[in-house]
Amino acid sequence: MKINRKQIWSLTWPVILANLTIPLVGLTDTIIMGHMPDSKFLAGIAIGSIVFNFVYGGLNFLRMSTTGIVAQELGKKNNYEILYGLFRPLILSLLIGLTLYSQKTLILDITIFSIKPEEQIIPILKVYLFTRILGLPIGLMNMVFLGWFFGMQKAKSVMLQLIVINLINIFSSILFAQFLNLGIFGVALGSVVAQFFGFITSVLIFINYLKNETKKQYDFKQIFLIKRLQRLFNISFDLFLRTIFLISAQAYLIFKAGLLGIDQLAALEIIIIIFGISSYSLDGFAHTAETMVGKAIGSKNNSAIKKAIFLSTQMAFMMSLIISFILFCFEHWITFLITDIIVLREIIDLLWIFVVFTPVVAVFAFQLDGIFVGATLSKQMRNSMIIAFLIFYIVVEYVFRNKLNLQNLYISFLLFLFLRALLLILSIKKVFLLNEGIKK
Repeated sequence: MKINRKQIWSLTWPVILANLTIPLVGLTDTIIMGHMPDSKFLAGIAIGSIVFNFVYGGLNFLRMSTTGIVAQELGKKNNYEILYGLFRPLILSLLIGLTLYSQKTLILDITIFSIKPEEQIIPILKVYLFTRILGLPIGLMNMVFLGWFFGMQKAKSVMLQLIVINLINIFSSILFAQFLNLGIFGVALGSVVAQFFGFITSVLIFINYLKNETKKQYDFKQIFLIKRLQRLFNISFDLFLRTIFLISAQAYLIFKAGLLGIDQLAALEIIIIIFGISSYSLDGFAHTAETMVGKAIGSKNNSAIKKAIFLSTQMAFMMSLIISFILFCFEHWITFLITDIIVLREIIDLLWIFVVFTPVVAVFAFQLDGIFVGATLSKQMRNSMIIAFLIFYIVVEYVFRNKLNLQNLYISFLLFLFLRALLLILSIKKVFLLNEGIKK
């Protein structure tokens, strides 16, 4: 099994390129709603986006579990399970999507109860939520296809699917909302149309894969093997819990910033946007680690595991240094581009040294997540996230209780990222023990 920097980069750059289109969707929707006659439209889409970010984020285990399982079957050269490993989560994602769609009124009620938006925003929120949720079942299936492409080391397929979804989302939202004057309904409809085209793209890629598999006789009853389904459910449940605590940490960070003041919250939102953009670049190497480690485990090649971990992490770390250097050199240009509010710039300036070091701290958490996804060691990922969250909470609530400010809050967040990596490093031996048949 050949692993080198050239191969890692060939698997990574398409993902980085595709990921960079993701922030453009939210930016486009914000600009469209920002030119509506009333700010309530922007508020409505902001709340609606929170709901779907939570849903898609919470259900991201569909992608991660698919990637780990399929990558290992690829290493074993088990063409049958490679196929079944796609259909099982596809069926699961469809069932989850249809269930959530049938409960759309309940989701709206929970959102209103939790966020308590002003009365005038509720009708707008309802239109956005009820429209966009039409694309949820297909959207979740697209996540599974994405996981399968990662597991199969089809980086260009990943790029194609993401770019199709995000660019069509942008163009269709502009078409429906601006040119056809459909407003917030048009923005939501644009997201549905994008998921539909993403699904067609994914199916066409899959059909092209099947052309080389036509001579094989598949027994589709194998999809429902209890042992295989149980493994999928166990991994998925652990990853679901892990993601819930990750989302909770992010929500808690925003909540505490809001208690410090409106300016502090706004400044943190800007920093989170900057962090998010850098994360999209670093995630490319984490996804590469997922598939290469998974394939190496499937082929029972410990030497390949070590090489995949070392080289992908080394390259990811170099990328984090480049990002940190850019942040260090272009602080004022970046903040000027995002906001012209003086007080926000001043707050961000006080935090900027920590912002500069964030990619270097975060990269190891991302990489280790990728390694453990490829190894399908979901319990370790779940436990490390829960422990890191609890320590993060204790530090904010008790250590900084009487002296909490935005600086201390962000330092606590960096500690959370560091702990995620540290706790997974302590379990790294389990990745290699998988190939020795030792269950731990």
